[in-house]
Amino acid sequence: MKMGRTTRQLLNNWQKLKMRYLVPGKLTRLGDTLTIELTNRCSLTCSCCPNGCDRSSCRPPHTISDADFERLLSQIDIPFSRVFLHLHGEPFLNSDLPLIANRLISHGVSELSVFSNGYHIDIKLLESLLNVTSGHNLHIAFSAELYSRQTYETIRRPGRFEEIWRSMEQIDDVMKRHQRTYTVNAIINEQAIDTLPHTVPDLFSRLQQLDEIHLNSAFPWPHLPQTGEIAGHLQSRRSICSQIWQLPVILASGEVSMCGSDYRGECIVGSLWEHRYSELINNDAARRFRRNIVLRKACRNSICADCLIDRHISFSRTVKRKFIEKANDALLQKYFAKFHTYFTLIPQ
Repeated sequence: MKMGRTTRQLLNNWQKLKMRYLVPGKLTRLGDTLTIELTNRCSLTCSCCPNGCDRSSCRPPHTISDADFERLLSQIDIPFSRVFLHLHGEPFLNSDLPLIANRLISHGVSELSVFSNGYHIDIKLLESLLNVTSGHNLHIAFSAELYSRQTYETIRRPGRFEEIWRSMEQIDDVMKRHQRTYTVNAIINEQAIDTLPHTVPDLFSRLQQLDEIHLNSAFPWPHLPQTGEIAGHLQSRRSICSQIWQLPVILASGEVSMCGSDYRGECIVGSLWEHRYSELINNDAARRFRRNIVLRKACRNSICADCLIDRHISFSRTVKRKFIEKANDALLQKYFAKFHTYFTLIPQ
């Protein structure tokens, strides 16, 4: 449901009142989902990502081993049931991925999510991951603009379109042997929309285990306005950042950050090597961070001051196999034609 300006302003005022007088900066309702970065190294240098266009200012490379992860896990002293094993790197570059997944399952985690770029990933590692998670809820998504050579090679890596397709066909074969399905995430632009009624069904035809395609607009990374197609897609007023109400993310270095977009390490509130997770959620630094966001006191040069995410009107559609198999050409043309609305959006 679309939120009106008055409603948004009332909610913002309530959050300010709450943060200033009631529970200053404190997270009182804990979620059940953790985001854990296994590595911040990547196999691609995408133009849509800090690893591709601002590598020099990214955090130093870290990859957490299974032994270190065991120690890290012992420091997480709150209940959680879902884990995203992805943040700013390629999780399949961590050779201990299956061991870590198995450790989380033994810990009682009911749902695991792994996001990958799919490019030349270790197929044996994928096999091992599928084996250790057999009978458990594992969601795997691969980010690749498979519908268009031009779009993929502009966003991801020039001259590698055939290679990503070979990788995805190998992945599809492995998933078929294990009777698993997966998702493909893809950034779209307006130029590609008219081709989608033909290219999207072709993807489902070629990749038998593909269950759904998640089409979305480019993500506007803080400090990097060139990463998002944001012209005309900004609200006139900021909302309150939603990430401060979620559990802080755990970086591959063992540090804890308040922001999932913190590729520079500007929002770190402590380290799990020195403190338990419950101590970091509401320590002085975390509470001050939340209050500053709500009260609009972010440091002028900080990642938060330069962030457009809370104003960005994003585009997101999930196309499922069942829909494609039942839809005729006319319905597909009508469905995808509506995507043009986003790219002609007028700011509120």
